Amino acid sequence: MHKIALALLVTIQLGYSQTALHGKVVNQADKKPIAYANIGIANTGIGTISNEDGSFSLQVPTLHLEDTLRFSAIGYGKRSIPIQSILEKDVVVYLKEHVTQLNEVTITSKKEKNKTFELGNRKSRGGTLETDTIYAGSATALLIENKNPVQKSFSFPVYLQSASIRIFRNNLSSFKMRVRLYSVDSLTKCPDADLLNKSVVVESTMRNGWLTFDLSEFQYLIQKPFFIAFEQILTKTDRDRVAKGYQDFIKKHPDRLRVDTVVFEGKKQVRQRLGMSGIDLPGTFIGIAPGESASKLYSCFTRNTSFDKWEKVRGILAATVTVSNQPPTSQAVSTIAPEKPCQESSAACSAIQACNDFLGESNVSGLQLCVSVKGKIKLSRGFGFADVENKLPVTPTTRFRINSVSKSLTSAALIKLLSENKLDLDALIQKYIPSFPLKKYSFTTRQLAGHLAGIRDYHQNDLTDLVRTEHYETATQAIEIFKNDSLLFKPGSQFHYSTFGWNLIGAVIEGASGQNYLDYMQEHIWKPMAMINTVGDDNTKNISERSKFYDAMGEENNYGDFSYKYPGGGLLSTAEDLVKFGNELLYGNTLNPTLTKKLFETQFTSSNKVTDYGMGWYIGKDNNGHRIWYHSGDMLSSSSYLIIYPDDDMVIAFLANSQEGVLFDVEKIGEMFYTR
Repeated sequence: MHKIALALLVTIQLGYSQTALHGKVVNQADKKPIAYANIGIANTGIGTISNEDGSFSLQVPTLHLEDTLRFSAIGYGKRSIPIQSILEKDVVVYLKEHVTQLNEVTITSKKEKNKTFELGNRKSRGGTLETDTIYAGSATALLIENKNPVQKSFSFPVYLQSASIRIFRNNLSSFKMRVRLYSVDSLTKCPDADLLNKSVVVESTMRNGWLTFDLSEFQYLIQKPFFIAFEQILTKTDRDRVAKGYQDFIKKHPDRLRVDTVVFEGKKQVRQRLGMSGIDLPGTFIGIAPGESASKLYSCFTRNTSFDKWEKVRGILAATVTVSNQPPTSQAVSTIAPEKPCQESSAACSAIQACNDFLGESNVSGLQLCVSVKGKIKLSRGFGFADVENKLPVTPTTRFRINSVSKSLTSAALIKLLSENKLDLDALIQKYIPSFPLKKYSFTTRQLAGHLAGIRDYHQNDLTDLVRTEHYETATQAIEIFKNDSLLFKPGSQFHYSTFGWNLIGAVIEGASGQNYLDYMQEHIWKPMAMINTVGDDNTKNISERSKFYDAMGEENNYGDFSYKYPGGGLLSTAEDLVKFGNELLYGNTLNPTLTKKLFETQFTSSNKVTDYGMGWYIGKDNNGHRIWYHSGDMLSSSSYLIIYPDDDMVIAFLANSQEGVLFDVEKIGEMFYTR
């Protein structure tokens, strides 16, 4: 970054091959642009801020094109998008606004006298100037605590009134500054999570002085030390002007640039100074107190771009906050507080809070969670929206794509056919699918069910192999996609996950039963198990209560026709139906209990290596050593989990209408219930 200081810092931007990304950040609900959204690559100096109209452009060095671009805005969820997926196009990135149901409460003024305190650093002996013409999103944060100097009558909690920053010198016709509040990371002591849910930006024409932000509208009650931070909102025109002014100055006065190095907290920091002669450079100088004495009194951190690492610095920001021991007005005032704790069991309340937190922190639009213990449902609830545009909420009967959890459901058909002597798991598959070509090596349904048959999965670099438009009436028809491909290895020698292998199992089921796959599953599995909301995701039909699905940008996207992979990843269901299914496997009589156990027996490679996969189920333990049988799944616009805890008599299902749901820690939900 180019930063100069009057005590001033400067670094030089190096040249390298870059690719330009362009797009717009908008509100997912109303499609309105989001101004000043933060955009960048985590832990790098590569980042920017969206313009007032939501548009952005960003130069990305070639060596970072395999990275992920992050988007966030105050009051919105975060979104992460692989850069490769947005190259060579203007993208529209949708962020989900945080909507929290709040109850109104009344705060009554305290009997004690109202006391107001100013905390922070008022001293400055110079200023810093941001002069980067390529990237944006730099910020400086000052730790606010009652430490130096100590105000004896002060104690947390207090109400936030205002924040101020010292403008050492402004040479622009006007400038914009955003204030932010951050919690303190307990481990790194760096700024952590945003505390405000609204972007507060002030535009000013002042030449110098204290710029103040009125924060009383939030009536924010602060419980402990926090960071006050300030971001300069510079347009590309402003950044170009500032950078050109600096470059012209250096060319004209190269002798005035002085470089020295100081050691701060064990690290070398290079300082490049211009002295007071640089005070007329274009831009806005932020007041700082340089030197060792200031850094002993206060803690100050900076980041160069929106998602760069926070680094502790020696120069201390001249900034203050005003707080009070009472709300902003002395009279009784009305404010808001989080919704009242739920009245269910403590485990259920904790799980609900975890889902609400995830919904708020991520850009998942809607999700479902269902938990049963000893066959009885302890929690079943929908969160967020099944249809963002029409504000339709997720309910327990909203149907979601269950992706690869479809394999677990399909596995029940194998047990049913096996118990009726209609299927031999160790017979060659041509016994049930005569049309499937013979390969160099033969393989069985058992090997298919354990991902040991050598059938390929999707081509990783070919989206058309995953997103298809053809519609297939049967699983047997759909095997034309891969039936002529060679095996990847000799069956049994390796474990290789393959959805196509399970699509082939669907054809085996059709051959063994004489029925269409979906018809067989409906008649022999779903109906007997009372799974009334489980169907194939057939896009030729109008399926009631089907959720809409949202891609990485937050845009509604169905990603093709799923009829080619119903058995391996193309079913719709609900979290409640999946929990019913799990309980049937534990306690039910729809399937033969003795044969059902085969689903959860690990298979082995021909070299006797454990695969930790049975037939349609992974087999393992959670972080606390509890046995689990599980499967997860995700597509470009959906995600799913199904976990059975056989020793804890517990089943958990989680579904979401975007791929980001894979980040949800379902095992934490299990821990909440089996430890209560």
